[in-house]
Amino acid sequence: MALFKTAVNTSAYLKAGLLGFAGTGKTRTATEIAIGMTLMMRERGLKEGNRPILFYDTETGADYVSHLVKAAGLGFATSKSRAFVDLKVAVKEAEETGSFLIIDSITHVWREFCAAYQKKKNRSKLEFQDWAILKAEWAVFTELYINSSCHIALCGRAGYEYDMEANEETGKKELQKTGVKMKAEGEMGYEPSLL
Repeated sequence: MALFKTAVNTSAYLKAGLLGFAGTGKTRTATEIAIGMTLMMRERGLKEGNRPILFYDTETGADYVSHLVKAAGLGFATSKSRAFVDLKVAVKEAEETGSFLIIDSITHVWREFCAAYQKKKNRSKLEFQDWAILKAEWAVFTELYINSSCHIALCGRAGYEYDMEANEETGKKELQKTGVKMKAEGEMGYEPSLL
């Protein structure tokens, strides 16, 4: 039996991730993608093309892009929440009733999730052993996101990665910016099929 087989596309649903600093257009870009995908589904006669674009809004982003969705002649529904439990429900609901799900911003959900856990444990800060528990519970959402039968774009705030590097002039190690990452659970930036 051969290990390798002819390649086939098994990714039927877009899983996009948009990260950037304030004002870089994450919300607008996610909305434009959602509009384009929904119109394409409509053109192809897919039932999802007649469903509304759903927006899980942790900020006020939906307020600023609703006119774009309406101008395209599409339905638009929002949920204003930062709760992790609501996010998991939103993915399931989007599979059943939406054409496309926008999550903006995943950063707020992650922060609320960590803060709720910290409060539950009555701690002033998270401890090393907490991260395994938090990451395992967050993975429930990650699995829903990756495996859902819905197109999803999640927006996340950008943050800098830092590392200690030697200064060539002084020979001393200094904290340096070494890259940019999504401000969410550490692996979240690796999950989208398009980032």
